[in-house]
Amino acid sequence: MACEIRLAQEADVAAIAEIGAITFARAYGDIVLESDMAGYVEAFFDPELLSHEIISGSATYFIAEGAEGIVGYAKIAQTEPPQQLAEQRVIELIRLYVMPGFYGSGIGGELLQSVKRYAAASGFAGLWLRVWEKNSGAIRLYERDGFSALAVEPYYIGTTANPVLLMCRALE
Repeated sequence: MACEIRLAQEADVAAIAEIGAITFARAYGDIVLESDMAGYVEAFFDPELLSHEIISGSATYFIAEGAEGIVGYAKIAQTEPPQQLAEQRVIELIRLYVMPGFYGSGIGGELLQSVKRYAAASGFAGLWLRVWEKNSGAIRLYERDGFSALAVEPYYIGTTANPVLLMCRALE
C-alpha cells in the first residue's frame, strides 16, 4: 500500500489516540482485566497528553497516511534505557502501530525506516524497544530489520504483568 510517512502535527492527535486505543486493546484485551485496559487506554492515549508530547517535542510521532487516511503511527522518545544499553546514546521506539486491516501491507516497515533515519540523523547510535513476547509478527519485523533480543522483563498493564522482549539495534 502506498502511504506517506510524515511527522505528526497537533491536528493528528485524535487519529493517534484512536489507533493507539484500538490496536493496544486488540493486542492485550484478552489477557488483562477490563478495568486495567480502560485505565491504560485513558492514561496513555489521552488526547491532551498526546498533544502535549507533540507540541513540547518530548516525543516524536511519525504518521502513516494513505488514501484511507491515517492508518498507523510510530512514537520515539528519549527514555531510561535498559541496563545493557546504559552507556550508549540510544532512543526508544515506544509504539509502532498499524490499524487492523493494514497488517502485512508494509506500513510498519516504512514507519520503522523513517524512525531509523530520523534517529540516526539526530545523533543516536541505536534504537531499542519493548515488544510483547507473544507478538510474533512484530518480533519477525524487528528481527528482519536487524534487532536482537537483550532480555525479557515484565510490563504492567494495571495489575497484570505481561512479559515483553527488550530488543535493540545499532543505527548507521
